Amino acid sequence: MSLDFGEYIEFSVKKRFGTIILNRVHRSNAFTVDQLKYLRKAIIHCQENEKIRGILISNNGNSFSTGMDLDFIDGSDHKAVKELEATAAEICMLLWNGKPSICAINGRTMGEGVVFLICCDYRIATKESYFQMPEIFSGIFPGTGCVVLFSKVLGISWTKKMLMFAERIDTNLALKINLIDQIVENEEDLMNVAMERAKFLFSKNQTVLNSIKLCANHLLDKDYMTAYKLEQLGSSWFQYEDKGQFLDLYRKRFLE
Repeated sequence: MSLDFGEYIEFSVKKRFGTIILNRVHRSNAFTVDQLKYLRKAIIHCQENEKIRGILISNNGNSFSTGMDLDFIDGSDHKAVKELEATAAEICMLLWNGKPSICAINGRTMGEGVVFLICCDYRIATKESYFQMPEIFSGIFPGTGCVVLFSKVLGISWTKKMLMFAERIDTNLALKINLIDQIVENEEDLMNVAMERAKFLFSKNQTVLNSIKLCANHLLDKDYMTAYKLEQLGSSWFQYEDKGQFLDLYRKRFLE
């Protein structure tokens, strides 16, 4: 795969993590369809490259992302809207079901920016950041798996508060409701902590890490015996000589 991820994504590999920096600063890192396609391409590259063990997503500027750039899409063009929604939904599924992921947030985070961060396994934010889902003001249904993901991570009550009432969430409240996992003072601390977390993860058994992630993300809604059988299958990873093949088969069991 070509490593051309467009002019608005800075990509590098650090601590064996694919580091994706959103850099459409002049538009507050808002997403166009093309920007989403480049982001998807970068994430797929990380998922498919055996030398990369995880993904770190962060931003330049004082906005992680303000969501979809409505100036670049005609809401009456249903084909374009469907393409945008499908691309964003695929990004969510790649992050939710793929390699360990860290999201390092500096600044305001809105709309699809919040959705992408909630798909990640560890979420860090600078203390001045805030989070909001403003779609209800425009009569937009927050699709792309958003309601499903919010319900799983935040619970029903906070899903309604964020999606139905568009509550603005500061970092202290975000930490309390599990929207983020850690608050740091500034941008320098943000990347230092993110790299420390990446260093911890890349040095551990990758098959076990990925299996734990799949179980944690998918077993909650299953009955006990179904969930336990899937958990038992995860604990049998050592029986497979090809660990990549095991993870592919194990992932498919959750996505059937």
